[in-house]
Amino acid sequence: MVTTKETVLLIGPEGQMTRLEGQRGATPECPSAKFKKGDVVRVRRLKHLRHLPDIAAIAVVIPPNFSPDWAMADLRGAPRPLMAQVGSNAITYIVGFDGNPTPYLIKERYLLPSDEAPVEIKIEGAP
Repeated sequence: MVTTKETVLLIGPEGQMTRLEGQRGATPECPSAKFKKGDVVRVRRLKHLRHLPDIAAIAVVIPPNFSPDWAMADLRGAPRPLMAQVGSNAITYIVGFDGNPTPYLIKERYLLPSDEAPVEIKIEGAP
């Protein structure tokens, strides 16, 4: 078996190869979410979140029990990973911070509304 990030090649006993690739899709809507894509939010000042900046932008709204790995792949337009983490039982968000290319996964209860206007989210490598 040979693996890449989104693809698995199974090599049989007689040399036949089968390629397995994750499905492509769209993250389901979450009408009960407080925030939507592009909203600018404040991060609560809790001990375990102090290392993060105060202001973030929502990149993806992840409904309960949906894998954040799948949501990130959907955002990039890539195949969903074959092995993915289990989704939280709460609404979560993938957020980004100005000048920081690393996405962060944060639960809704740790975010507060801000008075700033929504922003446009651009993802490198996305179609």
